Amino acid sequence: MVVILLGVFTQYQPEVETKIEHSPTQKAPELNKDTLVFYTWNIGYAGLDKKSDFFYDGGKMVRPPKDRVRASMNGILSEINSWKDADFIYLQEVDVHSKRSYYIPEMQEIIDAQKDFPISVFGLNYQVKFVPKPFLEPMGEVKSGILMFSKYHITESLRMSYPGEFPFPVGVFFLNRCFTISKMPYHDKEVILINTHNSAFDGGVLKTQEMEFLKSYLTREYAKGNYVIAGGDWNQVYPGFPKSDIAQYEESPVPDNFPEIGWKWIVDQHKRTNRKVDTPFIKGVTYSTSFDFFLVSPNVEALSVEVLVRDFEYSDHEPVKMKVELME
Repeated sequence: MVVILLGVFTQYQPEVETKIEHSPTQKAPELNKDTLVFYTWNIGYAGLDKKSDFFYDGGKMVRPPKDRVRASMNGILSEINSWKDADFIYLQEVDVHSKRSYYIPEMQEIIDAQKDFPISVFGLNYQVKFVPKPFLEPMGEVKSGILMFSKYHITESLRMSYPGEFPFPVGVFFLNRCFTISKMPYHDKEVILINTHNSAFDGGVLKTQEMEFLKSYLTREYAKGNYVIAGGDWNQVYPGFPKSDIAQYEESPVPDNFPEIGWKWIVDQHKRTNRKVDTPFIKGVTYSTSFDFFLVSPNVEALSVEVLVRDFEYSDHEPVKMKVELME
C-alpha cells in the first residue's frame, strides 16, 4: 500500500500538449535540400543486449550486470556516431536517470557525442520514483524518454501525450506514452517530424486509441500542404506482415490505409527489427518481428529503406535507415 501511495503522489501526469524547449548546441542552418536521410532505433536503454532476457517478456532478468550495460551504451554510441549521412535521428527508450541502467546519463552522453547535430528534442515518457515489480528485485526508479536529432533549424517542438492508460494501480507504474513533434520551415511549407513510441503489453486496446489520436494530427498537418514524416517503435507490425507470425506473437498490424489513402508505410520487409526477450538471443531460433518503421505523407517519396542487421548486439531492436525525397 505504501508503494502505491508513493506512486500516486509522485505520478507523472503531463498535459496533452507541452511545448519542448529543444536544445540547440549551435546555430542550425535552414533546410535547403529535398533529399533527406532518417534513422530510427529503440536502444532498449542499453539494458537489453543479445545475452539478456526480460521478466516482462517471459524471461527472468530485471537488468544485466553493470559492465554489460556500460558496454552496450558504448556500442550504441559508436553505432549512432557511424551514421554520418543522417539528417535526422529518432531514438526511443533513452534513459535519463534510471536504476535499470545503473543511473548512466544516457541522454546526455548521446547528446554530447552528436557533434554534427545542433538540435536535440527530448520527450519524457516514463517517470516513476519506484517500480515495485518484480517483488524480489524491484526495477526501482525510472526516468526515460524519446530523443530526436536534427541538423536543421526547428521553429517549434511539442510533446503530445497519447490518450488512455492501464487500469489502477498498474497504470501508476507504467509509461506515459507520447510522440514528439518538431516543425521545420521548408520553402513556404513546413516539414513535420514525428518521433513515436507506442504502447506495449496492452492487448491492442491502448494502441487503437493512440493511433486514432495520431491520425487527427497527421491529417490536419497534411491538409495544410505540409510534409509529414513519422517514425519510431510502433509496437505493432506493418500492414501485410505474415499472418502466421502475427498469430504467434499476438500482435495486431497498424490499420490499412492509415491515416488515409495515399499515405505510405516505409518498411524493409526482408528483415526483422525486434526480438522476443523471453530468452537470450539465438540467431535463427529466437522469434523476431517488425515494430520499427516510418510513415510518410503522400507528398514524400521513399527512395530506400533498410534494417541495419546487428544481430541485436546492444538492444532488442535493430536500427532502420530511410532515404526520402520531398516532392513538389
